[in-house]
Amino acid sequence: MGGKTDLDRVVAYIPPERKKELEEWAKEDERSVSWLVGKLIDKALQERRKQQNNSKVITMR
Repeated sequence: MGGKTDLDRVVAYIPPERKKELEEWAKEDERSVSWLVGKLIDKALQERRKQQNNSKVITMR
């Protein structure tokens, strides 16, 4: 765990209670908090792209 990667680092500041909740979630899934947050970001970006594509389709009609 913790090997070299070609991924960029992003720093975020969150309330301690949110961090604790993420740590519990990651532990339940046997994953790291970093992995979990990365997946949440991926999901949010996919949703954003989908919304942007839908709005482009509506305006093109």
